[in-house]
Amino acid sequence: MKLNKKKWLKAFGWVTIFLGILGVIIFATRAQIDRDPRVWFTPIYYSQFFPVAVSVMLFVCGIFLVFDQKRANFNLAVFGHTASEEALFDWLGLTQSSLPLWTKWLVFFLSIITLWIAYSNVLGQKKLSLLEAGFGVSFGAFVVLFPVIFN
Repeated sequence: MKLNKKKWLKAFGWVTIFLGILGVIIFATRAQIDRDPRVWFTPIYYSQFFPVAVSVMLFVCGIFLVFDQKRANFNLAVFGHTASEEALFDWLGLTQSSLPLWTKWLVFFLSIITLWIAYSNVLGQKKLSLLEAGFGVSFGAFVVLFPVIFN
């Protein structure tokens, strides 16, 4: 059975949906919720939710791929930049990732695929503008560097 481009993208979408749900379940059960609002924006408290956020972003990317949504390229790029910057900044020693090693490698690999899909316009949608690309890079950098900036 030969997979055409649309079937491959849908299959990849279902895989990302599954991995996103699995990640949310695994990482949300590990998070410690504190009722004291004074700690909500501390780097340590914030960092424990990053794996959950990445998993939700991965799930949303899968939804956009499976249901061929119009803003899929933008969402794939935002996820791709955020996940790849998390791994790269950790490997360069700029940050300390809260993702387990296996998750970091997995989301980095998936981020490369999502960035390729988004920027090569495999979906045949409106191409990403420079503003959208800049937002993806900036948003990812802010989310990843937040604990370092406000520490």
